[in-house]
This record gives sequence, C-alpha cells and structure tokens, in this order.
Amino acid sequence: MSAIFRLGFKNVLGSNWTLTRHRWPGRAVRLERELNAADGMRASVYFLVEVNQRPERRSLAQILPGWDVVRSAKGHNDAYSDPGIHRLVGHEEHALGTRTRQQRYVTIARWEHLESGIEWTGATTHLSSSVNTTAEKAEASREIQGRRLAELCGEREVDVLAGDINNIAVRPDTPRGILEAAGYVDWRAATSVENVDHAVHHRIGEPVPRTGRHLDAIYVGPRVTVVDGRVQTTEPDSSDHLGLVCTLSIRR
Repeated sequence: MSAIFRLGFKNVLGSNWTLTRHRWPGRAVRLERELNAADGMRASVYFLVEVNQRPERRSLAQILPGWDVVRSAKGHNDAYSDPGIHRLVGHEEHALGTRTRQQRYVTIARWEHLESGIEWTGATTHLSSSVNTTAEKAEASREIQGRRLAELCGEREVDVLAGDINNIAVRPDTPRGILEAAGYVDWRAATSVENVDHAVHHRIGEPVPRTGRHLDAIYVGPRVTVVDGRVQTTEPDSSDHLGLVCTLSIRR
C-alpha cells in the first residue's frame, strides 16, 4: 500500500513592492486559475512561500476553501492541505541560521493520507537571496541553512522537501549538494519533468527564459517515488516564480 497524491510548490511573491508594481488582486485571479483550472496544478497539498500579506491569505482561503492551513509564525512558509485527502497530524517551525540580518525558517508538517492510512512528513522553506546583502553573505547563509535543513529533515524523517533554494549549484557547500549528500533526490533526477527547460524564476510580464535554471526545488527521501512532474507554465504572471507540481507515491 502506498499514499499516492499530487503536491505543489509555489513562491507567490508577497513582497511589499508588488503593492504598486504588480498588484495582488490581478495576480490572485491568475493564481486561482494556476491552482484550480482543468490544466492547473490541482494538488491536494500546496507548499506556498512568501505568503506574508493579509490580502494573499484572504484570497487563498477563497481559492482553497475549507483546507487546513499550517501558518508559518515567522518565515512565511505555509502549507495548505485538503482535509478530505490528508489529516493534519502536527507541525513545527525552525530557524535555519543566517549571516545577514534576515533569519530564514523551515516549516515541517506531518499528515495522514486518509485512503492509505500512511503518515508522511513534508517540509517547505525559502533560503537566503542576495537581495539587500552581498552575494558572499548570501552564499554563506545558504550553506548554514542547507546544513541545518538537512539535519532537521533527517531527524524528522522528512519524506518531501519543496522550497525556494535561491541557488542552482550542486557542490558540497551548497544546499543542493548538502541535501544530496544527506540522501535526498532532486525530483528532476527522479522523473521526467515536463517543461523542465523553463527557468523557474523570471520577470513578470516578460517571456519566461528557456534556460532550465531552477531556483526552486523538490527533494524526496527514500520512501518516495516521483510518478510524474511538471513546471506549471499556464499563468506565468501570477508571480515571478513558476509553480512546481508532481505526483508522489509514498510507501509505508
């Protein structure tokens, strides 16, 4: 018996500058289509980062009505789950460390997949960028965060981690290299990801580069098989990040 379901990740772009340059009401309509349209992500669990404005939270309550919400207290890394498919068992939030003034966090939650009875654990995070700091400090922060993240994922037996890693390099001192050394597998190595050649991060209102640069990631642990995966390209202007969605099979 396995728990089989779809999981989505999205950086919804809650930065304050969007209030004037890319206002939320128009983007909320696009996000609803991106999640719920026939060709949308249509997942039963979403990890959503940068949900740091009240209008976003109100819109998401309408887009995903009646869903359970794990609200990040400090890090703006939220999890939404369909209670008809998953029973929320518990959740926690941990600081990851930083070399700058801005702390970063991970949200870890545990669910029971109702059809199979299998409990599984997911994590979501948003690691440091070089905005308002130097590239060197951001890189040092991501190394600290990657090591703490891998440690927490191991301790909590996290099955799937989805987050904005803010880096694409795979080295012993980068989050990707650290996670892979800890036994986690990049979803792009686990399945054939549709639209994998699209850059995940882009400028709103401009064509999405076809460079295959992926600042956002899904990593899976040893119990997980990635059945399929897709970079969601249907509503590129809902955010400056495209969504990620995949079907997972988690065995007991």
